[in-house]
Amino acid sequence: MENRLHENPMGYKKVLPLLIKMSLPIMLSMLIQSLYNITDSYFVSQISEKALRATSLSYPIQIIIIAFGVGTGVGVNSFISRALGAGKQDRANEGAMHGLILVFFSWILFLFFRVALLEKFLDFFTADPVVKAMGIDYLGLISTFSFLSILQITIEKTIQGTGNMVLPMLIQGIGAIVNIILDPIMIFGLFGFPAMGIRGAAIATLIGQGLGALLGLMLLFSKRTSLQINFKKFKYSRQIVRDIYVVGFPAILMQSVTALVTLTLNLIVVKHSELAVSVLGIYFRLESFILLPVFGLTQGVLPLIGFNYGAKQKSRINETYHYGIILALILMGLGTLIFQIFPRQLIQIFSDQTEMIQMGVYTLRIISIGYLFAAIGIVNSTYFQALGLGKYSLLITSLRQLIIIIPLAYAFSFIGLNWIWLAYPIAESVAVIVSVALQRRAKRKYIDIL
Repeated sequence: MENRLHENPMGYKKVLPLLIKMSLPIMLSMLIQSLYNITDSYFVSQISEKALRATSLSYPIQIIIIAFGVGTGVGVNSFISRALGAGKQDRANEGAMHGLILVFFSWILFLFFRVALLEKFLDFFTADPVVKAMGIDYLGLISTFSFLSILQITIEKTIQGTGNMVLPMLIQGIGAIVNIILDPIMIFGLFGFPAMGIRGAAIATLIGQGLGALLGLMLLFSKRTSLQINFKKFKYSRQIVRDIYVVGFPAILMQSVTALVTLTLNLIVVKHSELAVSVLGIYFRLESFILLPVFGLTQGVLPLIGFNYGAKQKSRINETYHYGIILALILMGLGTLIFQIFPRQLIQIFSDQTEMIQMGVYTLRIISIGYLFAAIGIVNSTYFQALGLGKYSLLITSLRQLIIIIPLAYAFSFIGLNWIWLAYPIAESVAVIVSVALQRRAKRKYIDIL
C-alpha cells in the first residue's frame, strides 16, 4: 500500500502546492478558452446584432454538446482516479477505452438534432428570417461535427484522471488559440480567404476543436500518460459503462441544466426586449471568464479527492476540500469585483447601443452578487463527484441553476425585466445552504469512517 501511494504524487506530495500545480495548467487553458468565447462573440458582433443574436440562440445547444463531453469525461476521470488509487492499472486502462467508444454514441444524438430538429428549434425562438438563416448556418455546422468537441473534452478529462494536468492544458489551449487566430480570418476574409461571416465563425471553431482532439489522441496513444490504450485487448463491459455514467450522467444533466435555463430565460426576457436576448448571450460569455478558472481548479480537486478516497487517506481528502473552497472563494471574489467595478467597459466591448449598455451593466452587477455562494456550491459538487455521489452534484446544480431560478425569473418578469436577474443570487444563496449540509453528511458517512 505504502509503495503504491508513493508511485503517484497524488498520494504523498503536500496538498496545497500539488493542488495548485495540478489546477494551474487547466485554469490557464480555461482562461484561454474563456478569452476565445469573448473574442468569438466580439467578432460575431461586428457582423451585426442579428448575428450576435443567432449565436446567442445557438448557445444552449452548444452547452448540451459540451455537456456530453464533460459528463462522459468526468465519469471516466472519476473511474480512472479511483482505480489508480486502489492500484488497479488495468481497470483504469479499460475505463479510458470505454470513454473513447462512448464519444461516438453521443455524436449520433446531435446528428439527429441537425437533421430533424434544427429548423423547428430556431422557429420556436425567432420569427426573423435573417436570424434563422444565420442560426442554421452556424448551428448546423456545429452540431454536424459535434463529435470533435465531445472527443476533445473527453480526452482532456481522461488524462486529468491520471493526475497529469499539463497535457490537457496543451490540448485545450491549442484548440482555443487556433480558434482565436482563425476567427477574424474566416469571418472577414483576411489573407486571401473568402469572407464567410457567421459560417466562418463555426468553421474556425471546428478546426480548433479538431486539432485539439487530434493532439489528444496522439498523446493518449503515446507513452506520455500512465494509461495504456490498446483496443486489441478491448472488451466491452456494461458494468464499466454503468460506473462511468453513475457519475457522468448526473454531470451531463448538470451541464444541460444550464442549457435549459438559457433557453427558458430567452423565452422569458424576449417578451420584454429582443435586446435582452443579446445581453444574456453577452453575459454568458463574460461569465465564462470568471467561472472557467474555478472549474479549472475543480479539475485538480476531483482526481486528488478521488485518488485519496480510493487509497483511504482521510486527511488528504479533507485538506484538498478545504484548500479548494479557499481558492474558489478568492477567484470568485475577484470576479465579483470585476463585474461590480467595470460592467460598462465590459459591455462596450460588444455594443455601443445605449440601451444595451444600460441593461448589461445592471445585469452584471446583480447576478455577480451571488458569486461567492456559487464558489462553495461548485466545489461541493466536485467533492460529491469525486466520491461517486453524482446524485448530490445533480441536486446542487439543479438548485443553483434550475429549480429556483426559473420559477423566480418567471414570477419576477411580471414586475419588470430588471427583477428577473435577482433570481440568480437568490438561487445561489439557497443552494449553498443545502450543499454545505450535504457535504457534512457525506463527510460523516464516507470519509470519517476511513
